Amino acid sequence: MSLFHFFINAIPRSPKRKGLLMRLYYIWQEGFTQVGHAAAALMLFSMFAGAVPGFWAAWVFCGLDFMYFLALVPCLFMTARKSKFKAGDIAVRNVYEGEIATVSLQVHAIDKLNAVSLGCFRMDPSLKCEESALVAIAAGETAKLTCKIQTKKRGAFEIPKVSVINPEINGALRYAANVGKAELLVFPRPLRVSAFPFLTSGASGVVFAPLLMPSLTRGMDFVGVREYREGDSLRDLHHKAFARYGKPFTKEFETERGAGAILVLDVTARSLREKSAVEMLIRLAAGVGLWLLERKALGRFFIGDDEIALVEGDGGVSFLEALARIPASSWLEARTSKGPRASRNTVNSRSATSAPKLWSPAARPLGPVLRMGLSATEDPLVHKQVILDAHSKLTNESKTAISDDILSVNAARLEKTFLERLRNERAHSERPLGNSREAEVSL
Repeated sequence: MSLFHFFINAIPRSPKRKGLLMRLYYIWQEGFTQVGHAAAALMLFSMFAGAVPGFWAAWVFCGLDFMYFLALVPCLFMTARKSKFKAGDIAVRNVYEGEIATVSLQVHAIDKLNAVSLGCFRMDPSLKCEESALVAIAAGETAKLTCKIQTKKRGAFEIPKVSVINPEINGALRYAANVGKAELLVFPRPLRVSAFPFLTSGASGVVFAPLLMPSLTRGMDFVGVREYREGDSLRDLHHKAFARYGKPFTKEFETERGAGAILVLDVTARSLREKSAVEMLIRLAAGVGLWLLERKALGRFFIGDDEIALVEGDGGVSFLEALARIPASSWLEARTSKGPRASRNTVNSRSATSAPKLWSPAARPLGPVLRMGLSATEDPLVHKQVILDAHSKLTNESKTAISDDILSVNAARLEKTFLERLRNERAHSERPLGNSREAEVSL
């Protein structure tokens, strides 16, 4: 085991401070166009080819290429001096993982800008920026520039440098003027929960049942009509809307229920296999949380012992934002994060090899508690538990009710279903951004 830790600690990690090679890479990425990349690559190739005895022509080409870049330096300097503009606020559209985010900026030209575009640099390697097309802006006019960012995974990503790019006249070098930085939130793609009978099953389900039955907790004031949902009373059906639209609608009354259900997400992983299932657990928690929010049954939300403030009426954006800010599980570090605090800046950690700790919030919960995690725990405050079993092999059964209080979900089967749905959707339909269809699960 000590030898294993030696190899793990020997793996190089990204430095906290940028070194010389990283800064040279920034210059290569931000200061050169595609034409400049090709010219610089040919110069380096000719230098290595010149090492061949008698191949003097390579050194001649290398010298000419070097003189060409020296001639471009004054052009780049004049381009930077003449490119005067004012930039507005940076607008970032947050998306689900795998979708394309957009970064927009209003640019007001003080002098005439012959060709400008917008780009984002120095981001996380999982993000790939597609710069906007080059546009010309006359003096005194304002234009909106929008670039696209392809996302791959969930997270809260910092965009350290948003730049207005102005290439010099020869097209080999460019001036990337820094206009600020921004933050991109990539929400986890939720697993859509079609049915959740486990929540109200058994003796422990009695405390959850009233929250999902509006007929037992409704008020007397009629507020509107909505589509029928599972658990609605038949006596509340709106017959006129049913006859007009051909599908059931339910009368909605002012809610008089209490605080609602309490959802607790525990992302603590004690092994490499559990760490590999953390992202799927977050997707499943996103689906369960949105299912509860849709029924107005979610009162409080915890990530570990830290409570996350939910904004009422935002469609679950604050809930998804909290999930996006959970730090990614590290395969190299021996410590794993539990989640963000309500301030979103402090992250608590504990040893990956420690025993499961009981849930201990600052204030005792007043409603029923549903816990989601990678391992079960005996906690007197928890009524129901949904466990994503990362140790079970791929079987035909996707879920198993261990007891009335614990439901074990097969992580491998869930991930296989999730990936199959994604492949089918991408192959058969083109979805607009932000309107993705997620895989459905029944718990």
